Amino acid sequence: MRLDVICHQCACRVDSKGKRVKYVFLSHALTRELPVYGGGANLEITQVKSLEGGDSSNVYRFGMENHWGTHVDCPAHFFQNGMRISDYAATEWIFESPFLLETGMNENRVIIPEDVFSVPETADMLLIKTGFACLRGSEKYVMKNPGFSPEAGFWLRKNRPAVRAVGFDFVSLSPFHNREMGREAHRAFLDPEGENAPIRIIEDMHLIGNISRLVSVWVAPLVIEGLDSAPCTVIGALEE
Repeated sequence: MRLDVICHQCACRVDSKGKRVKYVFLSHALTRELPVYGGGANLEITQVKSLEGGDSSNVYRFGMENHWGTHVDCPAHFFQNGMRISDYAATEWIFESPFLLETGMNENRVIIPEDVFSVPETADMLLIKTGFACLRGSEKYVMKNPGFSPEAGFWLRKNRPAVRAVGFDFVSLSPFHNREMGREAHRAFLDPEGENAPIRIIEDMHLIGNISRLVSVWVAPLVIEGLDSAPCTVIGALEE
């Protein structure tokens, strides 16, 4: 989508067809305390230079695992011969036909093939909004999260080969109450030798508010050579 004019009155842009487009973050900001699968973690932040301390600038060092916060799982997460975060071209992170699937907020829910039958054949990204993001920061969010069955992954790869990524508003593809199922589900989505191309997994997304008019999604991962996966910033374009 080509962007031509910024409309300052409505904090949106006007595209070449005269349509107003609003941009929103679909990823969470990184904070010192982060909810992670099965518990919590602390982002380590250290200030190494300080203007207040007489240095010429402010500089910080931070440390975290690559599967904390909103992040994308690539095939190398579960397969040694799978693609890593640095193997993807920039165009592979732009999605022009996202499909938003809104479901109920049920603890420990497992998404099965019947839940994704409505995904159009033209969709290149599936986003699942359960409302579970409203519980982020609570014990339920990291201990009773919904998840996917392996069969849902197999079905999408076979029947919706245009889908290149799936994202959702809960902490992990893997339901914490059934971790072995979760491992198998990751393999179903990511196996480089499975049917059609692997589907990347974007976990712990910020899918809050009315985002039903999504027209495109841009994913900007932290590209570090050699890593299987990485934290990412996700931006959605909403047609107003």
